[in-house]
Amino acid sequence: MSDPINLSDVPRRFLNRTTWAKLRAFAPNDLIALAYINEPHPDDEDPNGFFWDHPRSAADAIRCYKTGRSLLQQSRSLLGSGKLVATGRDANGRRKTISANEWLNLWPMFATNGAVGPDQRYDEVQVFEATSSETPHAELVSNCIAWLKERRIAGLVGKKLVLYAEARQRFGSELTHAIFDAAYLAVFGRARGRPKK
Repeated sequence: MSDPINLSDVPRRFLNRTTWAKLRAFAPNDLIALAYINEPHPDDEDPNGFFWDHPRSAADAIRCYKTGRSLLQQSRSLLGSGKLVATGRDANGRRKTISANEWLNLWPMFATNGAVGPDQRYDEVQVFEATSSETPHAELVSNCIAWLKERRIAGLVGKKLVLYAEARQRFGSELTHAIFDAAYLAVFGRARGRPKK
């Protein structure tokens, strides 16, 4: 598992580099290129639209749009399959793991490090790559989250290190520190220290 990075770094780090380079060539900086990924289809009749910020032809604007959509589809596929795993701050400000299933209705908003859907939103999204040796990663994270929630409800929480040891006994050696840390953060809203009671 890789270290978490901001969602805004995902196109450069995890997506097709050639496609990202093509999109980046359309923009004066990375932020504009990231915004292009989520922009709606360019409208010939609206010369004030986002794609018209620099003089270019309609064909260039369409090509830029399609390149961005290609990156968007690739990112949603990787997030939905569990190959990339994301955490984000929910409406209550708590950091939680965003399940692979949630990406069916969520759209990554790269320029703002957010994810939005019809009835939910995450801010400060961070992403890490699950390695093949950690499969089925998403299920393990989900199971560990459920187990930690049960422990919290039952009042059986202690030091993080003790919880990790107990979780390893329950889930086996496939439960790495990174997987446990993601689950712990999702349940307790903190990366370290004794859980708040």
